[in-house]
Amino acid sequence: MKNNVGIKIFAFLALMASTALTAVAQNQPGKPWQVSVMSYNVQHCAGIKSDVNYDRTADVIWRQQPDVVALQELDSVTTRSEGLNQIEELAKRTLYYPVFAGAIDYAGGRYGLGILTRERPLSTRRIPLPGKEPRVLLVVELQNYVMACAHLDLKEENRLASIPILVSEAERWHKPFIIAGDWNDTPDSKTMKEIGKFFTVNSGKKATFPADKPTDCIDYIASFNARPAVGLKSWVLDEPVASDHRPLMATLRLPIKSADLMTLKPYLQDPQPTSMTVMFQTTAPAHCWVEYGTDKNNLTRKRALLDGQEVCYDIENRITLDGLQPGQQYYYRVCVVDLLMKHAYEFHTGDTLRTQFYQFRTPTEDQKDFTCVIFNDLHANQQTYSFLCDTLRKEGVSPDFIVFNGDCLPEPYDREHAMRMIHNLADPIGGAETPIFFIRGNHEIRNYYSAGMHSLIGYPGDKTYGGISWGDTRFMVLDCGEDKADDHREYAGFNDFTQLRAEETDFIKRELKSPALRKAKRRILIGHVPVFGNDDKYQPCRDAWAPLLKDQPFSVGIFAHTHKFNFSPKGLEGATYPVLVGDGPNIKGAAVTILQKKGNALHLRTLSRNPKNCVEVEL
Repeated sequence: MKNNVGIKIFAFLALMASTALTAVAQNQPGKPWQVSVMSYNVQHCAGIKSDVNYDRTADVIWRQQPDVVALQELDSVTTRSEGLNQIEELAKRTLYYPVFAGAIDYAGGRYGLGILTRERPLSTRRIPLPGKEPRVLLVVELQNYVMACAHLDLKEENRLASIPILVSEAERWHKPFIIAGDWNDTPDSKTMKEIGKFFTVNSGKKATFPADKPTDCIDYIASFNARPAVGLKSWVLDEPVASDHRPLMATLRLPIKSADLMTLKPYLQDPQPTSMTVMFQTTAPAHCWVEYGTDKNNLTRKRALLDGQEVCYDIENRITLDGLQPGQQYYYRVCVVDLLMKHAYEFHTGDTLRTQFYQFRTPTEDQKDFTCVIFNDLHANQQTYSFLCDTLRKEGVSPDFIVFNGDCLPEPYDREHAMRMIHNLADPIGGAETPIFFIRGNHEIRNYYSAGMHSLIGYPGDKTYGGISWGDTRFMVLDCGEDKADDHREYAGFNDFTQLRAEETDFIKRELKSPALRKAKRRILIGHVPVFGNDDKYQPCRDAWAPLLKDQPFSVGIFAHTHKFNFSPKGLEGATYPVLVGDGPNIKGAAVTILQKKGNALHLRTLSRNPKNCVEVEL
């Protein structure tokens, strides 16, 4: 066996860096653990009527957009192909990376097989196979798997003699090994039975030849059993003209290494005296549970169930640990099993991940002491956030819970972006062990995935507003919606925050009469857009809520949005209690608020690089 012998890789680096290719790549689903494979004997791009047509063959590939294509019967600069390299012609039209392996000299050029890949190959190999007419095995290494293409000989003895070579090559790789091609034999043949001892055919027994009226199954897509890729589905394309074979397709699920099953930390949401919600995202849909307890050696197992079924169809996971004891320290870890395939009557699992142990403490209903840290208007400025977190650490601040008071998760354009922003906040500050409350600002509401953000956050009561108790302190949390009217042209008619604010008005009236608020020793009003101290022209929150809230016995009102730091110890715009409005994301003025309660005393402090934005006061 020889490495990289007789292989021509036409990379077209300039082409692959072009805008056109970038656009195509961005349209592909971000599923590195799933691969779409095409196997196609193209008969040197001559159709059923022997008329060579590269556009026609390329169009078959382009319409399916597979991740990788195994091609058989390709010409390279032969007289029959008018001196053209056929895989190069197909690559130009489909914007794939091409790899060609010549099997024989033919008509002034070479004749063999090739592989087209959407991602750039890491390495390639060409291995001779037995045959009266020389045959080859072409192997291409990719990031997460290895793809091979083989066109086995017409004689059974040569096909059987090829199998040990295929197995030997598959064994040398520590990645899933997928092989496809025209193997010139039927599913019940001796050849396929022998192959079946080492490989799993992922494409079934589907007829692909002859193309006009297929009766024979001789094309296959398979994976090596030692590192299996599980077949999710397979099908034959209805293409009777472009070649004498029909194209064969299969979607395979690649196994994920345990360390890669969950690359982000969990984060705690909706803390209650008797429950805690653990939220996390896996790389792919998986079988998940949380193990927890007061002793690491005596753990209880909890998973998410919906109407009797485990929720394992998506990467988002929310597992609520209930029946907890108030004021108790708990240890927990997340467990993830790779769910390769879950069909009606069949399933396959892979590696298992168990995270490190994390810990948390539940609050109590009569808890008098706490430390809360409040950030606002970070606008995804990691430099500012890192500075504020470092400042807290230097000051020795260890919060019991954390609040992000709006515009900290701005304008999510897709789920990956939303997840990344959440973890950019939660992970550095220890959100796996310290509960976090995310309050929605007007910038969280914007962009395509803004409504999708809701499922990534464990809002108490599943509302973006509400009443939250921490011991004997009650927080009234408000969601003020957008800072412009619903009919503003920027919103294109998609918003109805007028209705949301009407619902909140009803909530405010109920909450002000509730025992939870009336009996609380301390009451905190908090929201992103200020009810008091806002300089916007459009102020529906002030108009609707200020009359209800201005004379209430709150210890402080904490707001944000304006990017102008302002602390009014005697109230503001009619409010009879202190009002704090936070600064913006610029590191020169950004501030973090520390709210600390000890017994009946409530202490407010802000930390900032700007001395004018640093206050410290007993409330």
